[in-house]
Amino acid sequence: MKNDIYKTHLLLKNKKVSSLELVTEAVKNAKNSKCNTFISLTEETALIEAEKCDKEKIFNNPLMGIPYTLKDLFITEGVRTTAGSKILFNYNPPYDGYVSSALKKAGSILVGKVSCDEFGMGSTNENSAFGPVKNPLDLNKVPGGSSGGSSASILEGSSFFSMGTDTGGSARLPANFCGIVGFKPSYGRVSRFGQIAYASSLDQASPMGKSVLDIACVMEHLTSPDPKDATNAKLPPMKIVHDLLSLKSGSLKNKKIGFCPEFISACDKEVAASLNDALHLFRKNGASVVEVSLPSVKNCVPAYYVIATSEASSNLSRYDGIHFGFRKSHQGNLEDTYCESRTFGFGEEVKKRIMLGTFSLSSGYYDAYYIKACKVRRLIANDFNEAFKSCDVVFSPVCATSAFNLGAMNSDPMQMYMNDLYTIPVNLAGLPAIALPFGQSQGMPTGFQLIGQAFKDEDLLMIAGGFEQNFSR
Repeated sequence: MKNDIYKTHLLLKNKKVSSLELVTEAVKNAKNSKCNTFISLTEETALIEAEKCDKEKIFNNPLMGIPYTLKDLFITEGVRTTAGSKILFNYNPPYDGYVSSALKKAGSILVGKVSCDEFGMGSTNENSAFGPVKNPLDLNKVPGGSSGGSSASILEGSSFFSMGTDTGGSARLPANFCGIVGFKPSYGRVSRFGQIAYASSLDQASPMGKSVLDIACVMEHLTSPDPKDATNAKLPPMKIVHDLLSLKSGSLKNKKIGFCPEFISACDKEVAASLNDALHLFRKNGASVVEVSLPSVKNCVPAYYVIATSEASSNLSRYDGIHFGFRKSHQGNLEDTYCESRTFGFGEEVKKRIMLGTFSLSSGYYDAYYIKACKVRRLIANDFNEAFKSCDVVFSPVCATSAFNLGAMNSDPMQMYMNDLYTIPVNLAGLPAIALPFGQSQGMPTGFQLIGQAFKDEDLLMIAGGFEQNFSR
């Protein structure tokens, strides 16, 4: 099993390498990046913290002294937090959010804040006020979005792991396009306190790394109950690293993997071939593969965009130049100030989604659109509940294609939205899912996702770890 964080932890513990060396190398790679990955680099504080770790020499957990990055949607005390938007261009938070605080407590060292689609709205990481992020494997291609900066930072060696967010696939899609692992926990498993909101009922902090064990190392420090978040599940912290390290051959035996044949047949030829190869590998290692039906999933994209944009319309109303965010002008009346500040501060994709959401919530359309979308959401959750009666996890594509060229979707936003077809249902149902790399298509990585039952995140990670154990990338 490939376990970069844990192996490096052992090297640190045995004094074979220093945290300062790790952070120095990460900062160097960040500065040499050609991918436009970072919005804010925290070099000075990172080097100071690394020296402190080495001096104390107490590497008592796998994250101590390990360099990482944060998607610029997470609130960080004293470090600029922009959400990839001009409206928060110079926002310097006075406190740490839950994720930043938990990783700081674990002793991880923040190298910097990485770029994202503005307020998490996009699938390509081209909708940032700071310019598009490029895929380190091919600078002409997108890294996926909206957490593309997170995946790029891992690939280019400026971080060992990164925290992204996943609203409709925003961590799993970049993981898929970049050939790494992305995990979207059950909704509520990680506190959202201090996470800038796009759609509150869908957003979830999501770790990204090079292996399932990397994800487990991070999750053990992110799942403590948090009274500051009313949607937090208040479950005991996850304990999964030891179990993954103890995995034995045959761990997939008798596991039931559900899949929808029509999902695979709709993918590009090479992607479909890789998906079928992965299913074959599950069978070869003792798992049974069964067909399941998810009939309501075909309606997930319109339902998602009604719900997500409606919540975004509400969440982003605070950024008006008065209550919060950049103020464009002190001239004219209050309405002019609102209008000018929001016109200048928000990008085109954000404006589009605010308008869609405002329309869906408006008088006369609320019942026709928003209520109906919520009913579809319930049907999708019911479909998954029914599917799990005959399987342990559901196997699915992450995307029908591998990474596409920069600008390829600019003229057809509907096609870009449809890229989320396989990832959106997970968020609507509040389920955990993990994207694993497997195979290639057109010379770029591809893979699949495993979807688990709500709050059975540990079981999902064990099955993913079992697959990874039997497949050496």
